[in-house]
Amino acid sequence: MKVLLIGFPMVGKSTLYRAAAGGDAKGDVTAVPVPDPRFDRIVAQVKPKKATPATVTLADDGEALAPTGKMFSNKLLEAAKKAEVLLHVVRAFESDFVPHHADLNPARDRESVDVEMVLTDLAIVENRLERLAKSQNVKSPGHPDYLEKRLFERLKPVLEEGTPIRAMEFDEEETKIVKNFQFVSAKPCVVAFNVGEADVSNPPAAVAKEIETLRASGTVAFAVSANLEEELAQLDANDRAEFLAGYGLTESAGAKVVQAVYGALGLITFFTAGENDTRAWPLRAGSTSLKAAGTIHNDIAKGFIRAEVVHYADYDEAGSLDAAYKAGKMSLEGKEYVIQDGDLLHIRTSA
Repeated sequence: MKVLLIGFPMVGKSTLYRAAAGGDAKGDVTAVPVPDPRFDRIVAQVKPKKATPATVTLADDGEALAPTGKMFSNKLLEAAKKAEVLLHVVRAFESDFVPHHADLNPARDRESVDVEMVLTDLAIVENRLERLAKSQNVKSPGHPDYLEKRLFERLKPVLEEGTPIRAMEFDEEETKIVKNFQFVSAKPCVVAFNVGEADVSNPPAAVAKEIETLRASGTVAFAVSANLEEELAQLDANDRAEFLAGYGLTESAGAKVVQAVYGALGLITFFTAGENDTRAWPLRAGSTSLKAAGTIHNDIAKGFIRAEVVHYADYDEAGSLDAAYKAGKMSLEGKEYVIQDGDLLHIRTSA
């Protein structure tokens, strides 16, 4: 899953990218492991030849948002369309060196970007409706033009009110159309308020209010000090924990970003525990065992017979998969079983 960081110039976007990458940033695109004590526990017990954690791909390869005029350059817009999640970094620290918006106003900066995304999509909808008006196929129920016109006529007034497409609900056919047009306001958006070091454990009231408002509307938001976190990323694990505690923090920027992305996409994690390779796999909450099998490999989904499932709590209590099996904690499930967060799976196939 690709997460594109966006933001105005000098808001700390690249600093947060480097911090979240834990000091391991390679160029402007980096895969960041998903921290998960459950996975660490499984790996320590299984001792596989290879351990592969779930990852989130962070990208800082887009241009900065333009403070005036058209915020999204063509390059940035294309990068945003290809991303699964947008991580909007908002300035929430005092600075005399930011060349725009000298007065600090996180709500204004965040809202201005939301408005720009909505206007960008509104232009696409209006242009498409003008073209569809010339098509005779819009009168034929079931034809793609008919379906698009019906959907876009529903999108237009919503966008005109300033509401992003991500706030709407769609059926399966409509979802396909929305994805095909790659609307930017349809992308899940995470908001990171970059505060000063002194405010990291107790964000300013204006920032706290914004975070509360966004969360109430279903948007994932959090406060972070990118400069502080970049320093933290250079330390070894023991010093890092002590450093965090000194600032009243319990998790790093990387953990905050990953958890935010998981929340925005509605993801859970399941595990496969093999002696050759033990893996953690991200999966949409509510997905079936057949979908999980396809996540591992398409051929496994095609040959699916049954899923051997052990809930993580049962595994943890038993101490190993073998012990969990012997204790009768393994259940055989069919294609429609809904995967639970932390499930350990072994897929029986016909291959």
